[in-house]
Amino acid sequence: MKSFLLCRRWTVITIAGSLCLGIAMAATAPSLKGVMYVGTLDKKLLAINEDSGDIVGEIALGGIPRSTVLSADKTKVHVITTQMQVETVDLATRQVVSSFPLSDGKSLPRMPRGAYGRNFSGLAVDPGGRYLYTTIALAVKEIDQFRIDPPQFVQIDLEEKRISKSLPFPKGYDQGFGFAATYKISPDGKLLYVFDEDIVVFQLADLKEVDRIPLATPEYPGASPVRLAASDDPNDDPGKVTTVFTSVDPIVHRETLGLGVIDLNTRKVDFRPLGPAFPMIGFALTPDRKFGYSLMVNHTLGNREAEFWVWDVASHTVIKKAPVPARATFRLGMSSDGKKLYLYAAGSTIEFFDAATLQSTKLLYLNKDTTTNLIVLPGT
Repeated sequence: MKSFLLCRRWTVITIAGSLCLGIAMAATAPSLKGVMYVGTLDKKLLAINEDSGDIVGEIALGGIPRSTVLSADKTKVHVITTQMQVETVDLATRQVVSSFPLSDGKSLPRMPRGAYGRNFSGLAVDPGGRYLYTTIALAVKEIDQFRIDPPQFVQIDLEEKRISKSLPFPKGYDQGFGFAATYKISPDGKLLYVFDEDIVVFQLADLKEVDRIPLATPEYPGASPVRLAASDDPNDDPGKVTTVFTSVDPIVHRETLGLGVIDLNTRKVDFRPLGPAFPMIGFALTPDRKFGYSLMVNHTLGNREAEFWVWDVASHTVIKKAPVPARATFRLGMSSDGKKLYLYAAGSTIEFFDAATLQSTKLLYLNKDTTTNLIVLPGT
């Protein structure tokens, strides 16, 4: 009996100790709120506090990060490095929880270069969280030569850590979906939306085209086509994509800037004009979708000029402007609460701006050039 009581007492102490340890670990786990991430040339993913502008964590990677995508549940970041290694970072622990090569030892895979601010071609994540989808070009090592195979659309299995399926492109897409194509997967995981000259919808299982939303055919000769791209806006509603577009007025031939909202369930596209189109680099919407911020750029080289423009989305008007020192390259980002703007990709710095005053508040030096987009989690 005495032995039984001692055993019960030890069990209670052990359980209590385990609970205390679990609570302590949870208390010390980094918070995801108000933290953004960016990849750098020294093989790191940096965690940066949005409020203070301080680097609060450094996550060592196996290669230089080049293409990134948030997981469907927004708790992880999937990274493809220049060494074609797939690395998954858990944002809560700031640890690499999975890493594997896409090469099988004989073949050397490459992701084709993209455009419109993207380092590589489109990268899409499965809503279920198991798969990544992208375009891969293979150089296969033979006995006496390298064989360059045509690009293929591939499914990357994150659980089995390998390319689980390769599909040849449909007729008319011999070299892939396009130089600047971006991808989104439908909420049910069955359809692939390819954003290029048109929005083309394919069955994900066999890449059979099931629908096409025409954008590339102008309304009259000489007009420029509308073009949409799948954005990485973390505040988009599930199953929707919000992106900027330009179109041409058929009467006076004036270019117009607007927002396009694509419903991935119904395939409906809603075009919302904002105002006259001007040369622009980046457009960011506040989480409540009431205001937009754009970086307008004129001229080139030493004569380059840049301005922040603030748009009232409901009234389609520009309500504020402020000059910004011009740089050779720009990328525009926004904090999760919409209160800060970021300029980056011009070397090894991120400049912070107050969204209300459009004035610079901090210049953060990273010591190494940025190599990825700025990853911001949804606002709270």
